[in-house]
Amino acid sequence: MSHYQITDFNEPYSSVSFQFKQPTSPYPTYRNHIVYKPTTTLQISRWLRLHRKSILLFTCFILFVLYCTRYWIVIYWNFLAIKLRNTLFDRGYVSCGVLRKQPVLYVQDTNHVQVVWETNCGTDDKPMMLSYWSDSKENQTILGPIEPHILDNTHTVYKATIGPVENSKIHYSIYLSEENDRSLHRKTWTENTFGWHLNSDRSIRIAALADNQFGMLTFLTLLHQIKRIQPDYLLHAGDAVQNYPSLRQWQTDFTDPLTVFGLGQTKPMVYAHGNHDFDTSSVYSYTRSGEHPWFSFTMAAGAIHFIVLDSNLDWEIQDDWLRQETTTEAFKRAQFRIVVVHVPPFLEYWDPEAWFGLKQSEWSAFIKERYVPLFEASGVDLVISGHQHNYERGERNGIQYAIIGGAGGDLDFDQVKDWGMYEAKLFDFHFVLLEFNPPASQDQSWTLKWDTYNIHGEKVDTTRIESRIKGKEYL
Repeated sequence: MSHYQITDFNEPYSSVSFQFKQPTSPYPTYRNHIVYKPTTTLQISRWLRLHRKSILLFTCFILFVLYCTRYWIVIYWNFLAIKLRNTLFDRGYVSCGVLRKQPVLYVQDTNHVQVVWETNCGTDDKPMMLSYWSDSKENQTILGPIEPHILDNTHTVYKATIGPVENSKIHYSIYLSEENDRSLHRKTWTENTFGWHLNSDRSIRIAALADNQFGMLTFLTLLHQIKRIQPDYLLHAGDAVQNYPSLRQWQTDFTDPLTVFGLGQTKPMVYAHGNHDFDTSSVYSYTRSGEHPWFSFTMAAGAIHFIVLDSNLDWEIQDDWLRQETTTEAFKRAQFRIVVVHVPPFLEYWDPEAWFGLKQSEWSAFIKERYVPLFEASGVDLVISGHQHNYERGERNGIQYAIIGGAGGDLDFDQVKDWGMYEAKLFDFHFVLLEFNPPASQDQSWTLKWDTYNIHGEKVDTTRIESRIKGKEYL
């Protein structure tokens, strides 16, 4: 029997003398009914020490997964952010006076660029202004007050035309009018820069695509790849949305994808209207507008000549304009003559029932019947179209024809016509990079390198197009 009776402790002690006895049990000790336990911090610290190798391995695994999926994280994050942003605007959760749509640049003609942006409500007290400059902000040109085009309570569109634009970088700023409009310290809504190649003797790169329509995820994916390439211009061959009157689609399916990656604000766009983005009133709130939807412009001191046509308008006035345009000295002297029109003259893939039963084969037939002979007679080098949702490239009577309608709309797999002219085909989503390279000497001419990329960023088709006009002939 022990000589000592422990009443205040419930732990065993070592057999040393009483005054040196220490607790040896791992269990809690009770002294005066107070429980002594390790603190939460100490418990966490002990757990981390015991599992530090597992934690390190798990952390490395998570970082590896994030690294491997970073591309898709960016795409889906922006997809959700765009949808949420549009919902907040539509439901009136965003206070008045906010830039709803970032500016998008459209090529107006050889010397002018049209800027289109939108606020979530009007700014009657202080009108919207736009200023632009090339060398110094002190030498800026101011446009405004800019007339608002009110679509509804949460959509107010503004348009302004910059120009005449010279061969340089152009900076532009959008802001509200103040008492001193030339103040360099005013609060700006947005400020961006774009390049212009009116007389350029350097390479010019244009990223081209069409028919994104309702395929927002695909469109975002392709634009993310285009952002990596950083072209000088964009080219869109029509059908930016599925339903023209839908303000939601213009926000989520076109403008926000273009501007979330900083492309719409900084890369002027060559735009041809399609059948889904055709405005019967000819207002064209969110795309290029002018006296007519057809237009032309030149680049690189006239070496590159673009003609943009509207396949929705079987009008004699467009025929007359095209005939006159192909007889101008500027067109004849160009080393590259390129036509952009939404409906291709030689279409091969479509829905069979619609093609034969609904006679959609007759859509824009005037392009093939009246315009192709004119293309051939005037020496057009390249015709770029969309409408058909896949990729084809081929040559017919000396003209290269390309269909690039793979930016998001449901792909076409059913062949309804065989023209026997297309040497390259792709049944996948894609975009094209046109790279115009200057001549190495005056005896040579500009060349065009044509590269097609699929949705995974892989090059799937490439060709080199030579000018039919040599350097001395051009000069």
